[in-house]
Amino acid sequence: MTPADSFKSEFLFLPEVAAILRAPLSSVRYWVATRRLKSVRPARRRLVRRKDLEEFLNAGPAVGEREASERRG
Repeated sequence: MTPADSFKSEFLFLPEVAAILRAPLSSVRYWVATRRLKSVRPARRRLVRRKDLEEFLNAGPAVGEREASERRG
């Protein structure tokens, strides 16, 4: 494995995160903007570490989302 391959496997572009989560890209951008999903910007493109994506998934829904789902039924 080359250093470039290691970099590619450790970091994901936002469209890749959206595909993994099966969520709209706008939602991923919102989670990044509100700092619910950690990201880095080493150059012009924003990246998410796989480790941070796993932490985001393990954290579960945010308080506001949990309350909204309880109201729906």
